Amino acid sequence: MHIALGVIVVSLLLMPVLAFGQTQQNFQVVKSERSESFVLPYTAANHNDQDPLVYAFDEPRQPSWMIAVQDNLSFVPREGARTIIKIQEPAPSEKYIELAIYGDESMRFWVAVNTPEAGYARIYDSENGWSTEQPISLTHTENGGLTVTNGIRTVVDRLDVNGFAAGSIQVYGNDESSTLANAYAGDLSFQVFYGSFDQSSIYFVPAAVGAGIFGLVAGLLILKKRKPSD
Repeated sequence: MHIALGVIVVSLLLMPVLAFGQTQQNFQVVKSERSESFVLPYTAANHNDQDPLVYAFDEPRQPSWMIAVQDNLSFVPREGARTIIKIQEPAPSEKYIELAIYGDESMRFWVAVNTPEAGYARIYDSENGWSTEQPISLTHTENGGLTVTNGIRTVVDRLDVNGFAAGSIQVYGNDESSTLANAYAGDLSFQVFYGSFDQSSIYFVPAAVGAGIFGLVAGLLILKKRKPSD
């Protein structure tokens, strides 16, 4: 009963933040003033790099933003099965951030950045490099650069990319010459926060909710211990 009440309270706290669901190419989209979330189907991973599945923001997200990616894909059991996620600046800019998430036994994960100054550079590349336990996250701030976590730890820390305006997110899995399936079920879910972090309380909602749940559970456990047994 107490736990159910806690869930209801948390839901009520979150309700003002959420807007009505919308669709973009049949994506499941929820938007608010400073955030949006959407879900891409598993078929996104089976597109090739010449025909990616694209989610375009209404306006470029800048100067600061945070993107959390939860990979819920069921990968085809073959070597090289993967998903590529590319966060692209609006055209004509060729600047982008690229994540590669491998679903085979290697669990390889890489982060690459393409900029006019340095070209394409792979910043992080490791086997067993990502976790299904927690979302992969990317954060860009005006003064702090780019930070990427792999669901376990920080793998790119405050990399200066000379600013970055997120215009779209492209997803695919194959090179132009390949037509192999990478995934057969599941989805990719994205949660995006943007704007000026120091001017919006929305960025503190997850932490506040987590602290509230922890306090509620801890309180219930203490009360249970103090309650005399029948």
